[in-house]
Amino acid sequence: QCKPLPRYHFAKPKVKSDQSEFAVGTSWEYECLPGYIKRSFFIICLKTSKWSDAQDFCKRKSCTSPGELPHGSVLIPTGVMLGSTITFSCDQGYRLFGVSSATCIISDNTVTWDNDMPFCETIPCGPPPAISNGDFYSSSREDFFYGMVVTYKCHTGPNGKKLFDLVGQKSIYCTSKDNRVGIWSGPAPQCILPVKCPIPEVENGIMESGFGRSFSLNDAVMFRCKPGFTMKGSNIAWCQSNSKWNPPLPKCFKGCLPPPHTNHGSYNILDKEFFPIGQEVSYSCDPGYTLIGTNPIQCTSLGAWSYAAPECEAKSCNAIPNQLLNGHVVTPPNLQLGAVVSFVCDKG
Repeated sequence: QCKPLPRYHFAKPKVKSDQSEFAVGTSWEYECLPGYIKRSFFIICLKTSKWSDAQDFCKRKSCTSPGELPHGSVLIPTGVMLGSTITFSCDQGYRLFGVSSATCIISDNTVTWDNDMPFCETIPCGPPPAISNGDFYSSSREDFFYGMVVTYKCHTGPNGKKLFDLVGQKSIYCTSKDNRVGIWSGPAPQCILPVKCPIPEVENGIMESGFGRSFSLNDAVMFRCKPGFTMKGSNIAWCQSNSKWNPPLPKCFKGCLPPPHTNHGSYNILDKEFFPIGQEVSYSCDPGYTLIGTNPIQCTSLGAWSYAAPECEAKSCNAIPNQLLNGHVVTPPNLQLGAVVSFVCDKG
């Protein structure tokens, strides 16, 4: 015998029955529910005391194809049959208006999508910032969208005479961090009164490039020192908006720059910017370290140190005999300062 009539999510018995048992060979008619292709079928009580399989009789109906989403994409992971969900997304630079997903459902005995298709619109930006003594130029003066570039220019006098210097990025563009709200890529530049930097002079230095009678914003100069002199600082400098050179102009002096430092050690004169020719510097090592190399070193007439800086090498301990009654000694490959030796007793 078979147990009561089975329940399916896709079909129901044409005639209900409260029977709790059915004889082998009994057949019963079912009909497919709305949302499935309309048809009826029979199940039979088999000799195994189980009802025959009904899985393949009712086929789910499908919603219409969603089509393409202009400037976006439609993700259809499990098809468009009843119960399936599709998702919508927009390309970079566009934002979604409407819902981000739709599910195929039953409505008035037919299958349909529960939401309308959204649309993707270009992300807009507000007007670019206005600047004093200048204006911006772009393909539009009113509407600004993702990717649009605006370029700033300073006002000029009669016959295009230069009245102001432009400081900052001359062009900015409309972008977005969250793919919804449009923002400008950076701040607007400024139009400032023309910059004039002082004539650059470096004692005992020779100008290599940047010759001129006056120096304006972003002008660059390059220096080298006369033979026998050493340079401290950058050999190139630019005229900045504050009318100063940056980096600061270099210095040329007879002597050496401070000698290099050494790990686990130091030298005896630490507070000097530069060292005169003939000056000696002595190195010393921290406790537990041995000095390796030439010491002291001397500043030569070429503006260089006579030898490379010495190094400080960790001292080594004496070897320990690998003999321990009823045990053994664990020794690392080298016995330099900080090395650990372990003593281990045998079991018991």
